[in-house]
Amino acid sequence: MAIKSMSSFSIRNLILCLLVLGNVLLISCEDKKKTGPPQKYNGPLMVTDNLALMMSDSGKTTIRVTTAQQIKLQNEDEIYPKTVYVTFFDKNGVEYSSLRGDSGRFFKNEGLYRVMGNVFFYNRLQQQSLSTDLLNWSSVKKKVYTDHAFIIKTKFDEIHGVGMEADQDFTHFTIRNGKGAFAIDSLATSNEAEVDTTSN
Repeated sequence: MAIKSMSSFSIRNLILCLLVLGNVLLISCEDKKKTGPPQKYNGPLMVTDNLALMMSDSGKTTIRVTTAQQIKLQNEDEIYPKTVYVTFFDKNGVEYSSLRGDSGRFFKNEGLYRVMGNVFFYNRLQQQSLSTDLLNWSSVKKKVYTDHAFIIKTKFDEIHGVGMEADQDFTHFTIRNGKGAFAIDSLATSNEAEVDTTSN
């Protein structure tokens, strides 16, 4: 009887030792996972609400960009997930053009802003507007352009097309694959807007 009792006691102790050893190894493995190489953070660098960005020339504001939220990425590109407004001012500080879109993105290396969704660009002085679903604005080249379908409305005409480029003040524009009824005289007004209406 005593031998049996000691035998079962030894087996119990052995099982208990194995369980304890297993737990120690498990905890040790978990600690190694926790103290492994640090994971690289790929999320946003910064999030700013109610952004108002001013660009100036010779101490005078020339452009204002406003949006409800800006997300700056690790590569310093910026995402604007909410409506974006861009306002252009002349040398006297008077607004002459405005641009809006449902969202946007800034590509830092190219100095390029991309405005997307229900894009509307309006030049108050020329009384011309551009509607499209995507418009690129190069702050370096001072140009706006799109490869998407668009509608341009002037005081006299309405022009539909696919693909266009214009000065950022929207006084001169070149159209690719355009169509519409417009008067030659109207194209000569407003600083002689250049229109290429070559169709397919």
